[in-house]
Amino acid sequence: MKKHILSLILLLIGITAFAQTPEFSDRPYIMQNKKLTDLERVDAQFDQKHKMLGYGGVEIYYTVFTDKSSVRFSKAELPKLVIQVEKGIDPAEKFTIIKAKIKKGKRNFTVGNYGMGGKAKSTSDTQVSVTFKKIKENFYEILLPSDIQAGEYAFVPNGTEAMSAGNKMKITCFGIDN
Repeated sequence: MKKHILSLILLLIGITAFAQTPEFSDRPYIMQNKKLTDLERVDAQFDQKHKMLGYGGVEIYYTVFTDKSSVRFSKAELPKLVIQVEKGIDPAEKFTIIKAKIKKGKRNFTVGNYGMGGKAKSTSDTQVSVTFKKIKENFYEILLPSDIQAGEYAFVPNGTEAMSAGNKMKITCFGIDN
């Protein structure tokens, strides 16, 4: 009988631990009541906007062809966002959170901006600085700033794999309402 009770306890502990483990590494999730829920995952197309035939610079961005995320949060009740990364990886190196510019019913997430001659310009006005709190090994809470503005946001993976005009990649989106 003791063996059965011990086995049952171990099984319940295993189920609880499994329920809190994301299906995919490097993808953010919402955690509510120890349950993980997906954020909106959408195809985003890589685009470039050349200003004055390129002499005025180039803006590089990912476009999502809807103006609003299907996943919404209140600014007063920000979600608990979490991410699992591989061992030895800094979660800050996996993605950048970017606030969208809404134009013609589309969300544009600017990842680069270059002036005349290719000189880099800051994109910090659309990037959101986050901090991370370690929950357990390789599993972190993503802490949004308390003064985050209402708007449309995306977790855009860091890297250049999809950075060719017309290429698509999956990004993770959410919206914040007042």
